[in-house]
Amino acid sequence: MENLTMLTPLKQPIVFELEGFYIPPGFGPLLFFLALLTYLVVLLGNGVVVFVIVNDKNLHRPMFVMVCHLLVCDLLGATTVLPRIMMHFLTGQKKIAYIPAITQAFFMHTYGVAVQTILAAMAYDR
Repeated sequence: MENLTMLTPLKQPIVFELEGFYIPPGFGPLLFFLALLTYLVVLLGNGVVVFVIVNDKNLHRPMFVMVCHLLVCDLLGATTVLPRIMMHFLTGQKKIAYIPAITQAFFMHTYGVAVQTILAAMAYDR
């Protein structure tokens, strides 16, 4: 006889609620605009510097390549956090399901490890 285990979906999925993240009424659109502006500045600023490093052959040295990797990691970090925060500001929704929360935590920790690794390599290169 075989022991078969059936996986059944949860009747009530696991949901986390952001309790300590209070936004006063009426400030959501303003905070969304500020977060969007910050996100665009991060994307454009890092994108321009990466573009310059990639296109200028004089900057193809180890330290500038590591700076380029650090900028790409910063893009990953900003993309991990800011879109969810902007959605929270715009909709006021304070809940996040388990799978998106774990996915966001995974990418945030991956970003942290990548940045620390690049900084360690930059320090060793000096």
